[in-house]
Amino acid sequence: MNSCGIVVMRGGGKISMSSARRQGLPVQKGGNWSLPWGRTLFVSADYTIPWDLLPSAFHFLERWDAAAPLWRYGVLAENLGTGTEQKRTKAVTLDLRLLVYEPGLLFVKANEEGMALMKAWRAECRFGNERLAFLRALHMVKPKFCALPRSWLAEEEYRAKHDVATQRNIRKTVKPLVKVEIAPGRFVKCHAGDEEKVKEHYSRLQRGRNQQEPTKRKKRKPAQDKMRRPEEDKSGG
Repeated sequence: MNSCGIVVMRGGGKISMSSARRQGLPVQKGGNWSLPWGRTLFVSADYTIPWDLLPSAFHFLERWDAAAPLWRYGVLAENLGTGTEQKRTKAVTLDLRLLVYEPGLLFVKANEEGMALMKAWRAECRFGNERLAFLRALHMVKPKFCALPRSWLAEEEYRAKHDVATQRNIRKTVKPLVKVEIAPGRFVKCHAGDEEKVKEHYSRLQRGRNQQEPTKRKKRKPAQDKMRRPEEDKSGG
């Protein structure tokens, strides 16, 4: 993670300096919204840095200009800020039925788009809610933005449990395809667990075919010549 670092915003935060040193990441407290490194994490005092995810996040910035997690599922832009700020937000986004992001854990690349995003966000923050301000800045600058899942804001232990539960649900929902032999040398594919249903279905189809009597074609009688040959007149005259 060359040219990467952390800027702590709004207080000391839950920073583990030993974790930062292990990953070779310099830490700067405060700052003026600038991008001191090629790839920078801006973190607020409200969240614990997800140290185990930082390599992935900084790797995302090789392709994306910025990345941040969703703030809360079910909370939309229309639920935040004052009426005046909502009107300002709608004028930019055209819709308030949008999920908002948490810029308290924000990864930004030091390129033209990244610097423009930070500048726009800082300017919009003077109107009030920083999450609405960040949403407006995203729509104004339109950087290549990577939306991260909300679980990035949680402690590592919780994320591990959440990931296990998610994988369990995926396995229940998405069943693999397996091959089923429905006749000697004839196979079809179906979802695991549905093998017997598929066999029974094809068995019923086969029984139905066997029960149908072959249609007998009626033999067509040869056409008879309706014109009779005139009989010879046996009368003498």
